[in-house]
Amino acid sequence: MTAPPAARALRTRRLVAKGAPLPVLEETDCPAPGCGELRVRAAYSLVSPGTELHYLDRSARTGERFPLGYCSAGVVEAVGPDAPGFAPGDRVIAMGWGEAVHAGVITAGYRLCRKVPDGLGLADAVVANLAATAVHAVDRAGLAPGDEVAVVGAGIVGQLVAQTAAARGNRVTLLDVRQDRLKEAAALGLDVAEAAPFLAATRTWAEGGRCVLLCGTGDADETVAAAARWAGRAFGRPRLVGVGRFSARVEFSVELGNLDIRYAARCGAGYRDAAYARGHAEVTAPDGEGTVTENLQRALDLIVSGGIRPAAMRLPRFPLDRAGEAYAELRARPAHPAVLFSHRTGDRPEEHRAP
Repeated sequence: MTAPPAARALRTRRLVAKGAPLPVLEETDCPAPGCGELRVRAAYSLVSPGTELHYLDRSARTGERFPLGYCSAGVVEAVGPDAPGFAPGDRVIAMGWGEAVHAGVITAGYRLCRKVPDGLGLADAVVANLAATAVHAVDRAGLAPGDEVAVVGAGIVGQLVAQTAAARGNRVTLLDVRQDRLKEAAALGLDVAEAAPFLAATRTWAEGGRCVLLCGTGDADETVAAAARWAGRAFGRPRLVGVGRFSARVEFSVELGNLDIRYAARCGAGYRDAAYARGHAEVTAPDGEGTVTENLQRALDLIVSGGIRPAAMRLPRFPLDRAGEAYAELRARPAHPAVLFSHRTGDRPEEHRAP
């Protein structure tokens, strides 16, 4: 007897880091959904440049293999047992390292999937996966209504963090060293400024608190020191929140003042927990924070309300077989902060560039 399609593994193509600075495209099996899982036929997946270039570089050094990607969006093809709230044909976002990879078909835990509302395109909705990281980072910042916020780094995460903080009603300035990135980010309706002059400027003490969210990469000694000084020129408790992959040496002394330093990892309680993702275990988020499921939904809600504007970010689209070109561009740090992979058949090449 032949197994029904939902119970069979399907062949698909996926991107893999395989001992080189650029990924390879390989054929593999996508398994049938197990208990608490959905199988999704992808329409789009979003590149998270900092994370994925990090693992490509690591693979090139060590020879380790890593399937790339963790942000996908598409249509549910099959639902495993005990995955409530979903049915074949549902449009969803799906998240998960090693699961919601850059592939035409993926399988993921149902708690890392959210239904996409009618009227919201999947190319916009897929940004909610990475925006959940921004939601979690802003939660970790513990912002009060009158706090002034500086977001350092106008990459994809920095742009999402800035939009998320601004949607809460805080005064936000997005900073970078590159004018092309700031010009692109200004299209989001955000206040932007060159990082060094903004942080160094002598300004009157802010009435509320100040918080800096550090969304950059690489060595950041001077940036962290300048951010601490800027945040300290306020009446409230200054805070630094790390979000990106960077290193910095901090000299702790009384001159630093009463400074809170925090780090925001990933996108909420329950992420990278396979038992939670499949409904086999529960997690409780700390006060003021959310689970990954809640943060994915909040990110989608921000897109629907216009608080986060994926279309204005003008992310270029590439077919999967042009992935090498896409990653090579991201290594050169172009003005656009990320790219989408289209898994739809029949897309014309000219559609893979934003205007």
